[in-house]
This record gives sequence, C-alpha cells and structure tokens, in this order.
Amino acid sequence: MKLSRNMSIIVLLFAILFSVSCSSRDSESILVFAAASLGDALKSIKTSYEMEHGAEIIFSFGGSQKLARQISLGANPDVILSAGVAPIEFLEARSLLVQNRYNVLTNQLVVVAHSDFQDRIQTLEDLKANEIARIAVADPDTAPAGIYAIQALNNLDLDQSLSSKIVTGENVRIALTYVERGNANVGIVYRTDAILAEDLSVLDIIPLETYDQVLYVAAITKSTLNTGEAVRFCEFLLSEKARAIFADHGFSFP
Repeated sequence: MKLSRNMSIIVLLFAILFSVSCSSRDSESILVFAAASLGDALKSIKTSYEMEHGAEIIFSFGGSQKLARQISLGANPDVILSAGVAPIEFLEARSLLVQNRYNVLTNQLVVVAHSDFQDRIQTLEDLKANEIARIAVADPDTAPAGIYAIQALNNLDLDQSLSSKIVTGENVRIALTYVERGNANVGIVYRTDAILAEDLSVLDIIPLETYDQVLYVAAITKSTLNTGEAVRFCEFLLSEKARAIFADHGFSFP
C-alpha cells in the first residue's frame, strides 16, 4: 500500500512538472498528445502542416489511456489524438475537453510472428500450441490496442487458455519490439505497426467482428491557450493531404 501511494505521488509530481514545462512553450506552437501507433505517420504530418501553416507542432507519444491520465493529473496539451474512444470519454467525464470530437482514422489488429512460426498459425486457436510460449500485446491499462486484443481473445473464448502466455508492453510499439527481439514468439498489434517490422510475418487472422472498431479520435483540451491553432490542426488531420499521408502508412478512414 505504501509503495502504491508513493507511485501515485511520483505520477502527480510528473504531471505538475510536465504542466509547467508545457505552459512555457512558444505561443505559436501547440502540443499534441498522440497514440504511440501514430508516431511515424505524424512525423510526416508535422512536416506538411508546419510548411503550410507556419506553427510548430510538438508531439508527445504514449499509450492513450496513460496520456489521458496525465491530462487528468494536470498536464495541459492542446490536443489529444487517442487510439480509441475510451480515453476521450474518460476526459469528457471530467470536463477536460471542448465539445467537438474529430474521428480521424481506423486501424485493424493482426498477428505478427517470426517466419519459423508463420506456417503453423492459421487461426488464433493455433496460439494454444506448446511451442508458442509468449504472446505480446499492449497493456490494456495503458493502451487501447491491448483492450482490443484481449477483447478479440475473449470473444473467441481463448482468453483463459492463453492468459498464462500473455506478456504486455506499455504501448503497441513496445509489444511489437518484444516480438522483434525474440522476447515473445508472436504479438497482437495494429496492422500499421506490423508493416514496419521487416523481419516479421503479418498474419491477418483476427476477425473484425471480434473487437470494437479501432477509431482514432482527436479532441481539444479546455486548457489550450491556442484554440485557433488547435482547431486548424484537428481539421488538417481530416484533409485530403493528411489522409494521403495516413494512407501511405497503412491507415484507413471511418
């Protein structure tokens, strides 16, 4: 109990320090908290937006639930771009966001595996095989990707039989890294992350109907000091130029 209390204090102090550092940034810039799975695509978005609008975009990436909790503890980005609706609803329930939502992107879950496993995996049921000892997923407590993965296993009645094999990473990129480095035999990750791993096979074997739609949602925080730029950025995410960039990175659209 004492350790848990100390960790809570550390998290609160981090949020306060983060809030102070954010408040001192340039008034022409905006800070965007964004899902880790968007990292590569948003680097291209940043370049395109800054060339067109002149304002600087600063990104902080992480698991969407974790980012939402940081905001609830006092961090003050201008925009949150979440890989799921739940973190947005969490912040809305605490009256920390303005009313508008922007439904930006969708994604899908896939299984990634090394080539020596790919021929042995035709369905998720095959993950029960003894030679598959560890299955990497994002931590459901910090990242929606983990929630979707567990939801799919649960709806296929595989959650109990595979629970002892599950290893979690803080976000979907870390879960993918576990497989790349051999710390897990297979992983359940987003398609857009899977295609970045050159040495892994991508197995499209997770039925879409087994988990909720992976919807990336942007929202503006009430703490923003640059509402106009925050709105422009969110609207830019819906533009044809931004969609072309997202499509190049494997994303689809609602």
